[in-house]
Amino acid sequence: MASTSFEVKYRDGLARIGKFSTPHGPVTTPTLLPVINPSTIPVSVDTMRSLGAEMIITNSYIIHSTDHLREQALEKGVHSLVGDIPIMTDSGTFQMYVYGKVRVTNEQIIQFQKDIGSDVGTILDVFTVPDSPYETARSEAEETLKRAKAGVAMKGKMALAGPVQGGVYPDIREWHAGELSRLDLDFHPVGGVVPLMENAKYSTLSEVIVGAKKGLIPSRPVHLFGAGHPMIFPLAAYLGCDFFDSASYIKFAKDDRMMFWNGTRKLQDIHELWCPCPVCSSTTAKELRALPPEERTLQLALHNLHISFAEIRRIRDAIKYGDLRELVEARLRENPNLLPVFEVLAKHTDYLERFEPVSRRSAFYFTGPESLNRPNVARYRRHFFSRFMPSRREDDRTIILLEEGEKPYSRYYGQTIEKVREISDARFFVNSIFGPVPLELDEMYPLAQTVIPVKLDTVTQKKMAEIMETFSHSLPPGLGIVWDGENTLDALRMFGGALGDSTKGTDVIDQGDADVQMAPEPDINQEKKRKGTEKKNLARLRALADMQFGKGASDMIHGGVRIVCSRKTGKIRNVHVNGEHLLSMRAHDGLFTLKHAGARKLQNLFPPPKLRACVDDEEVEEFIREGKNTFARFVTDMDPGLRPMDEVMVVNGKDQLLAIGQVILIREEALAFSRGIAVKVREGDGKKKEKTA
Repeated sequence: MASTSFEVKYRDGLARIGKFSTPHGPVTTPTLLPVINPSTIPVSVDTMRSLGAEMIITNSYIIHSTDHLREQALEKGVHSLVGDIPIMTDSGTFQMYVYGKVRVTNEQIIQFQKDIGSDVGTILDVFTVPDSPYETARSEAEETLKRAKAGVAMKGKMALAGPVQGGVYPDIREWHAGELSRLDLDFHPVGGVVPLMENAKYSTLSEVIVGAKKGLIPSRPVHLFGAGHPMIFPLAAYLGCDFFDSASYIKFAKDDRMMFWNGTRKLQDIHELWCPCPVCSSTTAKELRALPPEERTLQLALHNLHISFAEIRRIRDAIKYGDLRELVEARLRENPNLLPVFEVLAKHTDYLERFEPVSRRSAFYFTGPESLNRPNVARYRRHFFSRFMPSRREDDRTIILLEEGEKPYSRYYGQTIEKVREISDARFFVNSIFGPVPLELDEMYPLAQTVIPVKLDTVTQKKMAEIMETFSHSLPPGLGIVWDGENTLDALRMFGGALGDSTKGTDVIDQGDADVQMAPEPDINQEKKRKGTEKKNLARLRALADMQFGKGASDMIHGGVRIVCSRKTGKIRNVHVNGEHLLSMRAHDGLFTLKHAGARKLQNLFPPPKLRACVDDEEVEEFIREGKNTFARFVTDMDPGLRPMDEVMVVNGKDQLLAIGQVILIREEALAFSRGIAVKVREGDGKKKEKTA
């Protein structure tokens, strides 16, 4: 077994901050592995560490082919050549691509990497060029698979990288990745992509990455070979790449080129150094140009590394904060060659949605029409039409359609609602960028946590109109009106309004946080207002329950319902039914936190595995009942419909409730990982397992 391991600490969709453990220390991902040529090391490992490098990559074929390097590496180890830092070694595949052949076999180079003590070695895979025919790409991928199998048989304790090949064909990439995932490999580079980046074919590159990710086992780190330019990092991380590498920092420096997050510029074309890195902030462009060639190359290489690792840190921060998609959209717009990638992201929205968290710390920032294709937008629309849409039996309802406005909509349109409700028991929907938003859902994430411009672009307006048309065609028979002020009120009076009471058969008590004292007999207007608030809150609870947990979950909110609201904001805090505390509502995202009584209700409403993560280990059960987190290695099954940050019930094999918490890893991840938390437990049931005689 290899002496490396990988564990996810934070995640934002497919992007993840992970801990990759090696014999020479841990590595935080995503990260860049600077390429070091062991023959010439212009930037020392100590300097690279100070800039942010935690691991480097060097070429075992070059070491093998150079007598004095080979002898020292075999005698003292590869770390004696470059420094005490985790090292990945390449095998010579790129040299085979450039020169047509190498003087070493797959078995020889793998054995050599073992002998010199590489932390991560690489098989001698077959580099498939982009213009290869389909049959050639498939054949070369099969040959790489054979070599990977041979490598696994001889790798010993060295972690071994099995590159995913397949040319520009996503289906071959997915197949090849799936086959490699069945082998005892530890690391998966996406190979054969340098020509795509050199020719700015970023759409094809994105398709290749997605194809590989779909087939790869999620518990292993993914490396994008040759991706050393910071303009690629955010996109690649968003698509699930954990490692990048390149020698671009030094190659560009030798050519007097400076890297930035949106491209590269020649030093001679730069009039002022506006970059805040230590190199640029301590000199001028003129002074840099005047330096001797060797010193100038070093300073430009340092600048390029500063820019690269600054972008890595920006990505990690975005993953933790939850705005990586916004960063990606901003970066794609900064370079015309990257704009076509938006079409690829839109094409794979459904795949990306599976990994999209249900809530984020950051607001939803609308950056343009491309934001309409984000995974959480697609999820809302799907859930709205499958979980919320009014039944066609509710033909006694009037529908009022409102335009986009300030958040929350129910407050912004408060006076309008009161005027309509004096005439009609209507339902209100806002035409938002997400699609139709019923007022009952206007506080849930991301509907209320959205920042959009006052005036939307024509492309977005057209898309919103198309979705609203689909919505209007799916409405039950009745009266649908676009709000037009007094004209709408006159029309409602003409039609006599509409009847309907969603609270029928339910007793509702709406009270604040503190103890409630008996008040004097209310007047008619106060009583009417109170009942209106009760009805509105109950409708909100039921709509949210269906949207968050699945259609039918609202049945749990039936009987003697007591709603506890904040005295300061009036927002719902807790939900009790027949004396049991079922749910609490989170202030930051307007979603429910599940309580044990609520979990038991959902267990009765939905059969396994719906909303469940199953653990079938009696010893582990006791720890989970005590409130300990549920680790991936103990999960035997999970609802495939759950998404990161979803509320989940942890149960045993008999469907007995052990705890409640939030999903960290979705089903395919939880079943693949042997390390890390799958469910962050909030509360165990506290019961000891009963012993049987």
